Amino acid sequence: MKKLFPFVPLLLLLCGCTDMSSIKNKHLNVSYANDSKAQQMDIFIPDGDGPSPTVILIHGGGFKTGDKKSENDLAKALVSNGFVAIAVNYRLSGEAVFPAAVHDVKAAIRFIRANAKKYVVDPDKIATWGASAGGHLSAMMGTSAGDGFLDGIVGDHNNESAQIQACINWFGPINFATMIDDARQLGFDDRFNVTIESAYLGADATDPINMALVQRSNPTNYIDETDPPFYVQAGSKDPLIPYLQSQNFADTLRKVLGDGKVNYELIENAKHGGSKFTDQENVAKIISFLDKHLKK
Repeated sequence: MKKLFPFVPLLLLLCGCTDMSSIKNKHLNVSYANDSKAQQMDIFIPDGDGPSPTVILIHGGGFKTGDKKSENDLAKALVSNGFVAIAVNYRLSGEAVFPAAVHDVKAAIRFIRANAKKYVVDPDKIATWGASAGGHLSAMMGTSAGDGFLDGIVGDHNNESAQIQACINWFGPINFATMIDDARQLGFDDRFNVTIESAYLGADATDPINMALVQRSNPTNYIDETDPPFYVQAGSKDPLIPYLQSQNFADTLRKVLGDGKVNYELIENAKHGGSKFTDQENVAKIISFLDKHLKK
């Protein structure tokens, strides 16, 4: 997510070219709100009568690029394991700044809960899963339910809850105020910056005058004992997001939720996404986590 390298929006992670034709029950480009063309989702439903536990997939792309189709690989894996998979688009930083993307994903959760019967969803068993910028947004979903500023009023279902029951964060930026110091501690190039995060905020994330806004975007500041179980993974060789962002977030989660509700893994030699995250073995670990918390 930094200017050190040409940015390839989550093609590092998933190609999105998976053939989804084998999933018979699907609904593409469903609008969950009407403020922007970006506010759409693809819904993939497993065979059977349901209702099924549901995972909302949030794409990455530095908050400025990306598309829900990049989540097709994970969506197919989820459906084959009995989950409704929902890939969402949201307003990007070139269209609207924080907290617009947070409002959008929460609106998507409320929409699917309000339409649970139509889409064969169990409204009491919903998780989010995101990578990079999507990991940040997933973490926000996990910690900030009920916060008026972050819940927003996007969409037509504001009487529904945006609370989720499990949360997966793959190498998302967490505390923009400490990213440069974290990068220095890990030996990153001195040119490391937070310009992409600043564009997401609509304000310079390094300027002390904006620190209140920066901290409103920090999922750590909303952690409380009502939060769901978390699975956090980061790569030890990630050249774009210092893994200390994930590690420190997980450490704070553990202090509040306890070790039993927080899984944290630093994947050795993994970079910013790639096969070490998306191979069968690692995805199976995430599916097992979701089975434990959404199928009990």
